[in-house]
Amino acid sequence: MSNPFSRTFVHPNPRASGTLSVLFAGHSQTEPEHRMGPQKLDYYLIHTVAEGKGWFRCRDRHYDLEEGDSFVILPGEMHIYESDKDRPWRYRWIAFQGPDAERWLATAGVDALHPIIRGGSEDVLRAIRAVDGVFAKKSWTADWEAEGWLRLAFAAWAKANRPDGPAAGAEPRSLSAVEADRAARWLQAQQSDPSVTIARMAAELGYHRTHLTKLFKRETGMTPVAYLQQLRIERASSLLAEPLSVEEVALSVGYSDPLYFSKSFKKLTGQTPSAYRRRVRAGG
Repeated sequence: MSNPFSRTFVHPNPRASGTLSVLFAGHSQTEPEHRMGPQKLDYYLIHTVAEGKGWFRCRDRHYDLEEGDSFVILPGEMHIYESDKDRPWRYRWIAFQGPDAERWLATAGVDALHPIIRGGSEDVLRAIRAVDGVFAKKSWTADWEAEGWLRLAFAAWAKANRPDGPAAGAEPRSLSAVEADRAARWLQAQQSDPSVTIARMAAELGYHRTHLTKLFKRETGMTPVAYLQQLRIERASSLLAEPLSVEEVALSVGYSDPLYFSKSFKKLTGQTPSAYRRRVRAGG
């Protein structure tokens, strides 16, 4: 007999292959002592408990679960799970496959011996509910949308299971190193903007300009201004091999004044942009 309070949404347009592909998602308010298994699956399946409680068993290990918990079923693993007699669980599930799945779960701290995640359920339930809606609409973009929601669910599982991140076996980085790296990536993203300033960067990253400049130089060996100039000149060196004028190259890398660009380029490379271009075209 079918459960009127259970529904599964199957992917309407699955790709032939993908690094991380959602197969189906759904939700159910189970009956008391509703049991699934023992069984094995050939895909990944994760349930997140919204209400009630129950238990899950895998590799002869028993896990009691309640609201907010998630249990992960890995391909090829014999398992069984059952809802509580008095407070049967209501849960949502999402099934997926792909070569990235095992790596993503491992990063989140999940494997056959650690298949339970405690917490993060609010964001996870929201993400799986969104996948239900995406599949119900049968949009041709369903694959991208579903994968996006699955990634958000993974982020919630990872933060709940590993609040400090997967630092085991890795050299911990100082706060200064982390912030210097963030500043460097900000500069990389803004290098083509001629109006970019270090004051603006400091404000957007939440630091005083002087403090951020000192922090950045301590970690990288150069000031943010010098780093930005280096980024621009390296990019310009690449563009000079293209059929662009020196003025167009200057504008492309954030210099509104071609003369200042030429001076900066020569200061860092020892050649003017025109001389550099001639040498590159001559194969030197």
